[in-house]
Amino acid sequence: MPSTDTLAPPALRAFLDEIIDYAGLFPPAGLPLDDALPRFARYRQGADAWMLARFILPARRLPDLDAFEDVFTQDPPFRFSVLGTGGADADAFAGALATDLDAIRAAHTRHAGRVQVEAMEVRLPETLVGAGEAAVRDVLGRVREALAGMPPLALFFELPVEARIRETAPPVLAALAAYNEDDAATAGLKMRTGGLEPDAFPHPGPLAHAVVACRDAGVPFKATAGLHHPVRHYDAGVRATMYGFLNVFGAAVMAATHGLDEAAVRALLTDEDAAHFRFDDDGFRWKNLTADADAVRRARRTLALSFGSCSFDEPRDDLRALGLL
Repeated sequence: MPSTDTLAPPALRAFLDEIIDYAGLFPPAGLPLDDALPRFARYRQGADAWMLARFILPARRLPDLDAFEDVFTQDPPFRFSVLGTGGADADAFAGALATDLDAIRAAHTRHAGRVQVEAMEVRLPETLVGAGEAAVRDVLGRVREALAGMPPLALFFELPVEARIRETAPPVLAALAAYNEDDAATAGLKMRTGGLEPDAFPHPGPLAHAVVACRDAGVPFKATAGLHHPVRHYDAGVRATMYGFLNVFGAAVMAATHGLDEAAVRALLTDEDAAHFRFDDDGFRWKNLTADADAVRRARRTLALSFGSCSFDEPRDDLRALGLL
């Protein structure tokens, strides 16, 4: 079977490259590890493996990987993003981080050359939401010290995407931008774009602000929850209008390429017409805006990195139904 990436227009290939972090352990799929990890292994060998990034696993479950030695014989090494334990304040956060990093080191030792923990996703301590830049910088300094001597670990700090984000985001983004001045460091925001209940879906205004604020600060983001379909639509199961990954990542690409303001980003985030999202030899198009493959690739590498999805099948099935794959 030919690889899908050899058939896709370059801009589509750039847009979808390693876009999905597989979160099969989490709702609504909620698979057991002995089902989810073998699925991930099969996806890695499929024609669409180029769309797949990391397997998402709670840090506390890293010891459970010992049962999968036969799976890890597959090349290349398995890439993981771990969910950090976190803490309500800076001290609790630092203590939990030390424990999580010990678990990562142990996994690397036990599965040397076969398991790579590349990223950690963790909630920002509650006391730092709304705190000043200095407080966030202090915690990031403690993080940097804890990571000394370890292989590079990308960090994504979850900040609630809600009405207060215009006040809560600036100090966090400024601190993350300063942290990233070290060429070996990568830290960004984690944005929750949905869930199992209607109130888990952020309003378009705060989400548009978050995308624009990350662009302006030069800080990347990853998204999670509610993005396993391409285009925004109403879902009767969750009784909410869900964002699509073409909306969120398309908004980031066009924001980075054309300097869109919040109103324009919001319009893209809320567009429910799949015909407005097109890929051809000239690039990615949304209405009258175009980003060529290089611009798409640049935005995906520096701004909108990936999204977590409990399904790897649904996004691809929907893309095929739209004639994009």
